Amino acid sequence: MSFEKIVPPFFDPVEKRREAMTDILASWDLEGAMPDVTGLQVVRDYVVGRLDLTSALVKVSERAAQLRAKERHSAL
Repeated sequence: MSFEKIVPPFFDPVEKRREAMTDILASWDLEGAMPDVTGLQVVRDYVVGRLDLTSALVKVSERAAQLRAKERHSAL
């Protein structure tokens, strides 16, 4: 019996994370706050399960701090 017949797609954790991240990215795009390449890689790593949610949030937070520092430095 195939995996698809045992576990319906709505129970697929990767699919659930992908759907959640698609919604979040769409919201960010509407606000004009799309992540850079590094941020998108963190999102991809979370979706496929290479990072748990806590680790992904830490990485995104660290990246945001780096970008804010870079903006402050360039404004001087």
